[in-house]
Amino acid sequence: MTVQVYSENAYIPVADNCFAFMFTNIGATTATVNGMVIFPSSTPTTALGDSRSISGHELDVYTGNITLSFQTGGTNPAVEVVQLYYI
Repeated sequence: MTVQVYSENAYIPVADNCFAFMFTNIGATTATVNGMVIFPSSTPTTALGDSRSISGHELDVYTGNITLSFQTGGTNPAVEVVQLYYI
């Protein structure tokens, strides 16, 4: 498992043999991951925002891209990305 926090627009490197990933908005700015909207907490610093996960079937490996972007003009952008992978 890898865990990384991103605070600017990015193409996120996909771990080798990645089979699942999860995103949690821990900042105060709306973000999108591969087009999915992930809203911040309505009470920043007291609760996490939206969280999404994507996983495949047994032995599937993700071969696509992960694109993260933040709403323009927002403050404190931060999304935690967790990738699960086979070793």
